[in-house]
Amino acid sequence: MTTTDTRPPIDHYLGLTGARLMPTTASRLTQRHLRMAIRAKAMICIHGDVGLGKTLAVNTNLRDVAPQNTVWLECRKGATLTTLCDALFRVLDVPGEAPTQVDDYDAVLRPVLSAQPRVLVCDEAQGLSKQALDYLRTLWDDKRNQLTLVFVGGENCLQRIRSRPALASRMALFQQYQPLTPDEVLSTLPEYHALWHDVPPPDLLWVNDLVCHGNFRNWAKVTFHIQDALEEDSNMAWFSRDTIRMVLSYLDSTVRSQPGALPGYL
Repeated sequence: MTTTDTRPPIDHYLGLTGARLMPTTASRLTQRHLRMAIRAKAMICIHGDVGLGKTLAVNTNLRDVAPQNTVWLECRKGATLTTLCDALFRVLDVPGEAPTQVDDYDAVLRPVLSAQPRVLVCDEAQGLSKQALDYLRTLWDDKRNQLTLVFVGGENCLQRIRSRPALASRMALFQQYQPLTPDEVLSTLPEYHALWHDVPPPDLLWVNDLVCHGNFRNWAKVTFHIQDALEEDSNMAWFSRDTIRMVLSYLDSTVRSQPGALPGYL
């Protein structure tokens, strides 16, 4: 488990230059949910498949709504209770030496959590062990702790939390991220990056159907490789479906639609 108490101002995958932070229906809803959670000091879960912009939306929105009070934990698979407590000790900047026994963490963590409001973001929360999830619930249950908990994770994050009924029953809400719809692709991508600004809508939808599937991370990968190719060869045609096909050779073939599924596209 790694901890940070600040986040860089730009979170674009691969550090994609020229990319803009684009509000979507889902990210606007996340902002609303975060504001509610902070007001109520609630627990919420933002979940969905990889690459859909969950973490980006949570991070950028919290920079706006709770820049001074938010701390982040990035959870690794199998993060134990001891690992969690040690990470909390460091990210909360608790003075002194960390306890050597896990049972001794309560005495040093709870006074810090009760001193001021905190928003604790657990990213990749599906990595937390059952004991770690239960401990976070007990910290939140202590109303002396002015704690808002935001769990962010992949699809199995929801199942992981549901496996702890006492935790799941206390969740104020669950928000599931979905791929961009075709209409969202057409309204978002031309503003997301200048490369797509003048690409005709049928071609945008072709790229989306062929390889991106409404997934922002896939769009970032394709954009990154196209931008790199254009910088290497200024004579390369853009927009060209041949350029897109060339980029496909750099990507995992399993993200592509099967030949024949899109008649007339290839």
